[in-house]
Amino acid sequence: MSRPGLDKALYDIVAVRQARDSFVCDATGFLDRYRLDPHERAAVAGIDLPALRDRGANPMLLWGLWMTFGDRSLSGYLAELHGSHTLSIRKDPTNG
Repeated sequence: MSRPGLDKALYDIVAVRQARDSFVCDATGFLDRYRLDPHERAAVAGIDLPALRDRGANPMLLWGLWMTFGDRSLSGYLAELHGSHTLSIRKDPTNG
């Protein structure tokens, strides 16, 4: 597990517009910049909130991801965390 790398990647996606754009355009290339194991890479690339939570990602960064790529509702966020996979568009550059 590489939690510092995981949190850094998530922070950059949430807080740095250029990083988010890079992630949306080429998730694989973007994630090559971070020390992540294959499961973490897959979870970030798929914006899989339950998997990221289970890997120990910072809860505020998970909320930030939801606010960036989700519908921005608390009920949607909680459903996503419980495995509902409500995100219809995982990486939409116009949504955040």
